[in-house]
Amino acid sequence: MNLQKEILIIHQGALGDVITIFPAITRLKKKYTHIDVICQNQIGKLACELKVFDKFFPLESAAFATLYSDHIHANLLKLLQSYHIIIIFSFSAQFEKTFNKFTNAKIIRILPRPEVNERIRVSEYILSSLIKSGLIKKSNFTVDTINENYCHRSKLSPTSKTIWIHPGSGSRKKMWSIFNFMEIEKALKSEGMKPEFILGPAEQYLSEVLESSLSRSHGVIHFFSDLIELVSSLKNVCGFIGNDSGLTHLAAFLGLPTVAIFGPSDPQRWKPAGRSVATIRPLIKCEPCFERNSDICQTMECFTKTSPETVLNSFYKLLALI
Repeated sequence: MNLQKEILIIHQGALGDVITIFPAITRLKKKYTHIDVICQNQIGKLACELKVFDKFFPLESAAFATLYSDHIHANLLKLLQSYHIIIIFSFSAQFEKTFNKFTNAKIIRILPRPEVNERIRVSEYILSSLIKSGLIKKSNFTVDTINENYCHRSKLSPTSKTIWIHPGSGSRKKMWSIFNFMEIEKALKSEGMKPEFILGPAEQYLSEVLESSLSRSHGVIHFFSDLIELVSSLKNVCGFIGNDSGLTHLAAFLGLPTVAIFGPSDPQRWKPAGRSVATIRPLIKCEPCFERNSDICQTMECFTKTSPETVLNSFYKLLALI
């Protein structure tokens, strides 16, 4: 009997890494009626809320830890054996062998990102990998032509002037100066916009600097620990400015005019997928080093040579295209 459980995706990455596969998955869903995912709990809830996946299983579950042992949990074994195709985003060939050992499903392993020396956009690499696997055919579809079903822009209030500013990132090495973001907030206010800061659970340390400045100007800071709540609030936002981070990738995927500020990470590889996205990084001699070196240079010209004015000009250009 066909259980109609066609594809299971397994991805162990953080928010930004998982969102890079979203555009390719939306293409995959045009052919396959049921696609589930094993990933981090919060990300899984978000992906199903956005209808990118049909069902999720939390990676944090004790059963999934047995994937790395010789005695896989019975319930997990039953789950894996109920799918026709399993796509693993992993660098581990051994991980692939484990799945081949426990299931007769077609196993497809894709690197979560291309090798560092390949300066190809990660989201496009994922799409091309699925095409090479034979699961989908090559077409005129691009990672930026996201279906309206996954896009909030058509649902946004036409009168909204709220701009979200996210000064954090998963790595402090990828964070432009918070004082530059504060300059952007002031400039947007002077133009009649409503800029508001957003911080995640791991970015509380930034709040002290922001609060001391914003208390004088009645600025707004949002603290979010729940991604579903965050997505709901994004419906009232008309633009997003942030570092290379998971939240920036999310805003772009949802169709918001999004400016992503890059420093040591590579915008050629990590530009967020979306129909209204601009990346900012100055033209300097040194190449992006975040994925190549454990140490980041002291001068950080990749950040210091980016001015608030440059970011604002890019953002206003995006708004003019709406």
